[in-house]
Amino acid sequence: MNILKIIQSLEPVFIEAGKLASRLRDGAEIGTKLGSGIKEIDVVTSADLAVQEFVLQKMLETDLVKCELVAEEDTPSRIKFAKKSDTVITLDPIDGTHNYVTGQKLYSIIVTLHNKKSPIYTFMYFPEVAWGLRILGLEISFFGDEPKGEIIATDPKKVIGYTNYKGSTDPRKTIPDLYIKLANEGYKFKQKENLGKMLGPVLFFITGVTGGIFIENPSAVDGLVCLHYGLAKKYKIWNHIDISVPSPSELGGTDEYKGYYIVLR
Repeated sequence: MNILKIIQSLEPVFIEAGKLASRLRDGAEIGTKLGSGIKEIDVVTSADLAVQEFVLQKMLETDLVKCELVAEEDTPSRIKFAKKSDTVITLDPIDGTHNYVTGQKLYSIIVTLHNKKSPIYTFMYFPEVAWGLRILGLEISFFGDEPKGEIIATDPKKVIGYTNYKGSTDPRKTIPDLYIKLANEGYKFKQKENLGKMLGPVLFFITGVTGGIFIENPSAVDGLVCLHYGLAKKYKIWNHIDISVPSPSELGGTDEYKGYYIVLR
Protein backbone atom coordinates (compact mmCIF):
# COMPACT_ATOMS: atom_id res chain seq x y z
CA MET A 1 0.00 0.00 0.00
CA ASN A 2 1.46 3.38 -0.95
CA ILE A 3 1.80 6.31 1.44
CA LEU A 4 -1.19 8.20 0.05
CA LYS A 5 -3.48 5.20 0.49
CA ILE A 6 -2.15 4.56 3.99
CA ILE A 7 -2.78 8.08 5.22
CA GLN A 8 -6.26 8.07 3.69
CA SER A 9 -6.99 4.76 5.45
CA LEU A 10 -6.29 6.51 8.76
CA GLU A 11 -9.07 9.06 8.35
CA PRO A 12 -11.23 7.25 10.95
CA VAL A 13 -8.30 7.74 13.35
CA PHE A 14 -8.20 11.47 12.59
CA ILE A 15 -11.95 11.76 13.18
CA GLU A 16 -11.63 9.84 16.43
CA ALA A 17 -8.78 12.14 17.44
CA GLY A 18 -11.07 15.12 16.93
CA LYS A 19 -13.72 13.46 19.08
CA LEU A 20 -11.06 12.78 21.71
CA ALA A 21 -10.31 16.50 21.80
CA SER A 22 -14.01 17.17 22.40
CA ARG A 23 -14.15 14.64 25.23
CA LEU A 24 -11.05 16.07 26.90
CA ARG A 25 -12.14 19.67 26.59
CA ASP A 26 -13.81 20.25 29.97
CA GLY A 27 -10.93 18.82 31.98
CA ALA A 28 -8.03 20.00 29.83
CA GLU A 29 -5.15 21.69 31.65
CA ILE A 30 -4.28 25.03 30.06
CA GLY A 31 -0.70 26.22 29.82
CA THR A 32 1.60 28.55 27.91
CA LYS A 33 4.26 27.10 25.61
CA LEU A 34 5.67 30.37 24.29
CA GLY A 35 6.14 33.93 25.47
CA SER A 36 5.29 35.86 22.33
CA GLY A 37 2.37 37.64 23.95
CA ILE A 38 0.05 36.39 21.20
CA LYS A 39 -2.72 34.42 22.87
CA GLU A 40 -3.58 32.43 19.74
CA ILE A 41 -0.13 30.87 19.45
CA ASP A 42 1.07 30.86 23.07
CA VAL A 43 -1.67 28.67 24.51
CA VAL A 44 -1.37 24.89 24.76
CA THR A 45 -3.46 22.31 26.60
CA SER A 46 -3.03 18.79 27.85
CA ALA A 47 -5.54 17.82 25.16
CA ASP A 48 -3.23 19.08 22.37
CA LEU A 49 -0.55 16.70 23.62
CA ALA A 50 -2.90 13.74 24.11
CA VAL A 51 -4.53 14.11 20.68
CA GLN A 52 -1.17 14.40 18.93
CA GLU A 53 0.18 11.28 20.64
CA PHE A 54 -2.99 9.35 19.81
CA VAL A 55 -2.57 10.10 16.11
CA LEU A 56 1.21 9.59 15.97
CA GLN A 57 1.07 6.23 17.70
CA LYS A 58 -1.42 5.02 15.08
CA MET A 59 0.79 6.34 12.28
CA LEU A 60 3.82 4.56 13.73
CA GLU A 61 2.07 1.23 13.15
CA THR A 62 2.24 1.88 9.39
CA ASP A 63 4.80 2.78 6.74
CA LEU A 64 4.11 6.43 7.50
CA VAL A 65 6.99 6.06 9.95
CA LYS A 66 9.24 6.31 6.88
CA CYS A 67 8.06 9.89 6.26
CA GLU A 68 9.43 13.08 7.77
CA LEU A 69 7.11 14.63 10.32
CA VAL A 70 6.34 18.22 11.25
CA ALA A 71 4.04 18.24 14.27
CA GLU A 72 2.76 21.10 16.39
CA GLU A 73 3.62 19.78 19.85
CA ASP A 74 6.71 18.27 21.47
CA THR A 75 5.47 14.78 22.31
CA PRO A 76 7.45 11.50 22.62
CA SER A 77 6.43 9.91 19.31
CA ARG A 78 7.48 12.90 17.23
CA ILE A 79 11.14 11.85 17.06
CA LYS A 80 10.36 8.32 15.88
CA PHE A 81 9.69 9.27 12.26
CA ALA A 82 12.27 9.39 9.50
CA LYS A 83 14.91 12.10 9.73
CA LYS A 84 14.98 12.45 5.95
CA SER A 85 12.39 11.59 3.32
CA ASP A 86 10.92 12.99 0.13
CA THR A 87 7.49 12.82 1.78
CA VAL A 88 6.43 14.98 4.73
CA ILE A 89 3.47 14.55 7.08
CA THR A 90 2.29 17.61 8.98
CA LEU A 91 -0.03 17.50 11.98
CA ASP A 92 -1.84 20.14 13.98
CA PRO A 93 -3.80 18.20 16.63
CA ILE A 94 -6.00 21.14 17.65
CA ASP A 95 -5.91 24.02 15.22
CA GLY A 96 -7.56 26.92 17.01
CA THR A 97 -6.55 26.07 20.57
CA HIS A 98 -7.65 29.54 21.70
CA ASN A 99 -11.14 28.78 20.37
CA TYR A 100 -10.93 25.41 22.09
CA VAL A 101 -10.20 26.85 25.54
CA THR A 102 -12.72 29.68 25.25
CA GLY A 103 -15.69 27.44 24.52
CA GLN A 104 -16.07 28.11 20.81
CA LYS A 105 -16.94 25.38 18.32
CA LEU A 106 -14.62 26.02 15.41
CA TYR A 107 -11.39 24.18 16.14
CA SER A 108 -10.07 21.30 14.07
CA ILE A 109 -7.48 18.63 13.52
CA ILE A 110 -5.39 19.15 10.37
CA VAL A 111 -3.28 16.49 8.68
CA THR A 112 -1.43 17.10 5.43
CA LEU A 113 1.02 15.27 3.21
CA HIS A 114 3.39 16.91 0.74
CA ASN A 115 6.40 15.99 -1.36
CA LYS A 116 8.48 19.10 -0.54
CA LYS A 117 7.19 20.70 -3.73
CA SER A 118 3.41 20.69 -3.49
CA PRO A 119 0.65 19.48 -1.12
CA ILE A 120 -0.87 16.14 -2.13
CA TYR A 121 -3.24 15.38 0.75
CA THR A 122 -5.17 17.56 3.20
CA PHE A 123 -7.62 16.50 5.89
CA MET A 124 -9.35 18.96 8.20
CA TYR A 125 -12.08 17.94 10.66
CA PHE A 126 -14.12 20.05 13.09
CA PRO A 127 -15.39 17.65 15.76
CA GLU A 128 -17.80 20.02 17.53
CA VAL A 129 -19.80 20.50 14.32
CA ALA A 130 -18.99 17.14 12.64
CA TRP A 131 -17.86 18.83 9.44
CA GLY A 132 -14.69 18.48 7.44
CA LEU A 133 -12.71 18.75 4.24
CA ARG A 134 -10.60 16.25 2.32
CA ILE A 135 -8.34 17.09 -0.62
CA LEU A 136 -6.84 14.06 -2.29
CA GLY A 137 -4.54 15.14 -5.09
CA LEU A 138 -6.77 17.61 -6.93
CA GLU A 139 -10.08 16.14 -5.76
CA ILE A 140 -12.00 18.01 -3.04
CA SER A 141 -14.77 16.60 -0.91
CA PHE A 142 -16.61 17.97 2.10
CA PHE A 143 -18.41 15.79 4.61
CA GLY A 144 -21.06 16.80 7.10
CA ASP A 145 -23.09 20.01 6.98
CA GLU A 146 -21.28 23.34 6.78
CA PRO A 147 -21.74 25.17 10.12
CA LYS A 148 -23.32 28.29 8.66
CA GLY A 149 -24.55 29.52 12.01
CA GLU A 150 -20.97 29.63 13.25
CA ILE A 151 -19.62 31.55 10.25
CA ILE A 152 -20.52 35.22 10.66
CA ALA A 153 -19.20 37.83 8.24
CA THR A 154 -20.36 40.60 5.96
CA ASP A 155 -17.32 40.84 3.73
CA PRO A 156 -17.74 40.99 -0.05
CA LYS A 157 -16.17 38.62 -2.53
CA LYS A 158 -13.46 41.16 -3.32
CA VAL A 159 -11.93 40.85 0.15
CA ILE A 160 -8.56 39.13 0.61
CA GLY A 161 -8.21 37.98 4.21
CA TYR A 162 -4.96 37.62 6.10
CA THR A 163 -3.61 37.26 9.63
CA ASN A 164 -1.20 39.85 11.01
CA TYR A 165 0.42 38.94 14.33
CA LYS A 166 2.29 41.92 15.80
CA GLY A 167 2.81 43.44 12.39
CA SER A 168 4.62 40.37 11.06
CA THR A 169 2.51 40.33 7.88
CA ASP A 170 1.85 43.42 5.80
CA PRO A 171 0.96 42.92 2.13
CA ARG A 172 1.73 46.56 1.38
CA LYS A 173 5.37 45.83 2.24
CA THR A 174 5.67 42.19 1.16
CA ILE A 175 4.01 42.56 -2.24
CA PRO A 176 3.82 46.31 -2.95
CA ASP A 177 3.39 46.08 -6.73
CA LEU A 178 0.87 43.24 -6.57
CA TYR A 179 -0.93 45.00 -3.72
CA ILE A 180 -1.44 48.07 -5.93
CA LYS A 181 -2.48 45.92 -8.92
CA LEU A 182 -5.11 44.05 -6.90
CA ALA A 183 -6.31 47.25 -5.24
CA ASN A 184 -6.85 48.75 -8.68
CA GLU A 185 -8.97 45.69 -9.52
CA GLY A 186 -11.19 46.42 -6.53
CA TYR A 187 -9.71 44.00 -3.98
CA LYS A 188 -9.33 44.98 -0.34
CA PHE A 189 -6.95 43.29 2.09
CA LYS A 190 -8.51 42.78 5.52
CA GLN A 191 -6.90 41.50 8.68
CA LYS A 192 -8.39 38.63 10.66
CA GLU A 193 -9.75 40.98 13.34
CA ASN A 194 -11.78 42.87 10.73
CA LEU A 195 -13.30 39.86 9.01
CA GLY A 196 -15.80 38.51 11.50
CA LYS A 197 -16.33 35.72 14.00
CA MET A 198 -14.68 32.38 13.26
CA LEU A 199 -11.36 30.61 12.98
CA GLY A 200 -9.52 33.19 10.92
CA PRO A 201 -9.35 33.88 7.17
CA VAL A 202 -8.96 30.22 6.12
CA LEU A 203 -12.59 29.20 6.65
CA PHE A 204 -13.92 32.47 5.29
CA PHE A 205 -12.10 31.66 2.06
CA ILE A 206 -12.93 27.95 1.88
CA THR A 207 -16.62 28.51 2.62
CA GLY A 208 -16.86 31.22 -0.05
CA VAL A 209 -17.40 34.25 2.19
CA THR A 210 -14.30 36.06 0.96
CA GLY A 211 -12.73 36.04 -2.46
CA GLY A 212 -9.11 35.54 -1.57
CA ILE A 213 -6.47 34.82 1.04
CA PHE A 214 -2.93 36.06 1.57
CA ILE A 215 -0.59 33.97 3.72
CA GLU A 216 2.97 34.98 4.49
CA ASN A 217 5.41 32.51 6.07
CA PRO A 218 2.70 29.86 6.59
CA SER A 219 2.90 27.59 9.60
CA ALA A 220 4.48 24.29 8.61
CA VAL A 221 1.73 22.32 10.39
CA ASP A 222 -1.40 23.98 9.05
CA GLY A 223 -0.49 26.68 6.54
CA LEU A 224 -0.90 24.76 3.27
CA VAL A 225 -4.65 24.14 3.41
CA CYS A 226 -5.68 27.10 1.24
CA LEU A 227 -2.84 26.57 -1.20
CA HIS A 228 -3.95 22.98 -1.76
CA TYR A 229 -7.57 24.07 -1.98
CA GLY A 230 -6.69 26.69 -4.59
CA LEU A 231 -4.64 24.23 -6.63
CA ALA A 232 -7.50 21.73 -6.64
CA LYS A 233 -10.02 24.40 -7.62
CA LYS A 234 -7.67 25.79 -10.29
CA TYR A 235 -7.96 29.25 -8.78
CA LYS A 236 -5.53 32.04 -9.59
CA ILE A 237 -2.45 31.60 -7.40
CA TRP A 238 0.74 33.51 -6.71
CA ASN A 239 2.87 30.90 -4.97
CA HIS A 240 6.26 31.97 -3.66
CA ILE A 241 6.91 29.62 -0.74
CA ASP A 242 9.55 26.97 -0.27
CA ILE A 243 8.12 23.89 1.47
CA SER A 244 11.28 21.78 1.18
CA VAL A 245 12.54 22.71 4.66
CA PRO A 246 10.69 24.48 7.50
CA SER A 247 12.43 27.37 9.25
CA PRO A 248 12.08 28.69 12.80
CA SER A 249 9.26 31.18 13.23
CA GLU A 250 10.24 34.78 13.88
CA LEU A 251 7.49 34.87 16.50
CA GLY A 252 8.90 31.85 18.28
CA GLY A 253 6.05 29.50 17.42
CA THR A 254 5.80 26.45 15.21
CA ASP A 255 8.28 26.25 12.33
CA GLU A 256 7.12 27.90 9.13
CA TYR A 257 7.70 27.82 5.38
CA LYS A 258 9.30 31.03 4.20
CA GLY A 259 7.63 33.10 1.50
CA TYR A 260 4.01 33.86 0.69
CA TYR A 261 1.07 32.80 -1.42
CA ILE A 262 -2.15 34.43 -2.57
CA VAL A 263 -5.18 32.51 -3.79
CA LEU A 264 -8.08 34.25 -5.56
CA ARG A 265 -11.35 32.72 -6.65
